[in-house]
Amino acid sequence: MNKRLKRKAEKRRRQQICEALDLCLQINGLQKSKRSLTGDHPTAFFEFNGRAAGVGVRVFRYGWEPYVGIGERLLSRITRSGELGEMIGQLKQLKKDLHSGNCGGSKKTNNTPLL
Repeated sequence: MNKRLKRKAEKRRRQQICEALDLCLQINGLQKSKRSLTGDHPTAFFEFNGRAAGVGVRVFRYGWEPYVGIGERLLSRITRSGELGEMIGQLKQLKKDLHSGNCGGSKKTNNTPLL
């Protein structure tokens, strides 16, 4: 692969990472999302792991609360553009479900205390 194609692939991966972060911001907003402040508003966490070349997203459909469930967890390797694209598709669907009210079940059944 020549340098031009490598730069183009890297630029595309960067765009996909930024798109995943933007989707998290759309789900979460920029405010504090502690359940005591926002109630059942969804909370999204975006994680970047430079050492392992990975991106992770966790979404708590009914807000974040300590020691309660792990929410939806999506992981992708940056070096595999197909995985990153799939994760973005899943995030888009999750965002659509959250904003349309199709969360599936009550908050009591989805959040399991961690031991």
